[in-house]
Amino acid sequence: MKKILAGAAALIIAGGAFYGYRTYNDMELKSSAAPIVKEVSVSKGNVTAGVTESAAVSIESLEQTYDLSLTSTGISASVESGKSSGGSSGGSAGGGMGGGMPSMGGMSIGGMSSGRSGGGSSGMGSMGSTNVSTQSESSPVQLVIDKVLITEGQSVKKGDVIMTITQESIDAARSELTKAVDDAKLALRQAQIDEDETKLSAQFDYDTRITEGKNAKTVYNTTMNEIAQNINGLYTQIYEVQVDISECDEEDEKQLTQLNTQLENLQSQLTSALNSREAEELSARQTYDEAVMYYENAQDLYDVSVNDVGTASEEAQDAVDSAQADLEAFEEYIADGSIRAEYTGVITSVGYSSGDTLSADTAIASYADAESITVTVNVTEDDISAVHIDDAVEVDFLSYPDDIFEGYVSSIGSSSTSGSSSTVSYPVTVVITTTPETLLSGMTANVTFITKQVKDVLYVSNKAVTNEGTESYVLRKADDGSEEKVNVEVGFSNGSIAEIKGVSEGDTLLIKGKES
Repeated sequence: MKKILAGAAALIIAGGAFYGYRTYNDMELKSSAAPIVKEVSVSKGNVTAGVTESAAVSIESLEQTYDLSLTSTGISASVESGKSSGGSSGGSAGGGMGGGMPSMGGMSIGGMSSGRSGGGSSGMGSMGSTNVSTQSESSPVQLVIDKVLITEGQSVKKGDVIMTITQESIDAARSELTKAVDDAKLALRQAQIDEDETKLSAQFDYDTRITEGKNAKTVYNTTMNEIAQNINGLYTQIYEVQVDISECDEEDEKQLTQLNTQLENLQSQLTSALNSREAEELSARQTYDEAVMYYENAQDLYDVSVNDVGTASEEAQDAVDSAQADLEAFEEYIADGSIRAEYTGVITSVGYSSGDTLSADTAIASYADAESITVTVNVTEDDISAVHIDDAVEVDFLSYPDDIFEGYVSSIGSSSTSGSSSTVSYPVTVVITTTPETLLSGMTANVTFITKQVKDVLYVSNKAVTNEGTESYVLRKADDGSEEKVNVEVGFSNGSIAEIKGVSEGDTLLIKGKES
């Protein structure tokens, strides 16, 4: 047992000796180590304290597409002649004694045939309508890339030139679009001419219907008198021939034969006239009724004739406006023969090379949108009460540790999440409003939700301040390289930097240490 204790004592003594050796050597190394001096500047700005959380940056991706999809239109205007409905009044009635009845002609109104030719009133007249025929095909203007001036990872601003277009393809597209404007203008002029002709024809038909309607009663009475006079005339002629036959010498066989033949012809004509009198009187009545109908509806018929007048011109004018707008859009798009950036941000992909033809199916370029940079961090329930919508926040990035950027709270999630430690957290989304020159999606951002802040003060790293009792001082580097001890007053500190008084902005302070 004693041996064991003696052995233990020996071990303790040896260990003590070893410890003493290590301590002595460590002290010797420290005393001989070279001092480390770090220079920091006194800055002016804000000293902020708050809740800090970290997460990856999310940057919205935007695409610039080739959207100059213009309509190539073939256009023409033509007048379609309507069915002629009846004519103007024709010749007089004829018959054996010079009288006669007009015959019914053809008139088409909405598919129903009626009307007359000869001495009747006009029908619908020539109803023409102008049609504008268009053949449209929407296709992008063929523009060819001359030079590509951007690469992936490059930062651009809205309006920067990113590609140029060959002059040959610009000239060809301009020629095609200019021709479309000229064709549309020609079609418009043709439509206007055709519509003017339609109006003149409709006015002529209107005037004719009014005139014939006013004379309809007179024409009807005249026709009825002609029918009666024709029959009465035949009776008179028959009577006169019969008298001649009774007075004829029986021995004059030749004259008697002629008289009998004449009598037979007159009797045949009378029979025919009597048989057709009812139909002729009905025809006269129909002619009268039609003339009155057209007279009473002259304005409506005129309106039907010119109903579509103006429509064709409007369609043609729309085509002119569309073609002109296409040409103007083209000129605005190509401007000086360049394609300009539509967004500000970092180029993430380029869709074309020199010699490629622009297509609506392929994006010109993709951007990391500098105006849509967000970071969503989880804030624990202990700290969430300090976070409010639209609160200003400070942001720094691992890639830029010495710079502070700005943002604001855009949303606070209502649903909580629990981690492995059962800590309840809430997602808070921050929009970052100021950024470094290059910022990529996925970079780590530290977001500080401000709980206290002093603004527009001088500050320095806490490591530059040395406290001795109740006093504090810093080591300031003089112009000649020497150092001086300066007493300072320390204000609010967030644990990393502190408000300081007694020095000037831009002063160089020294942080001293020793290399271990």
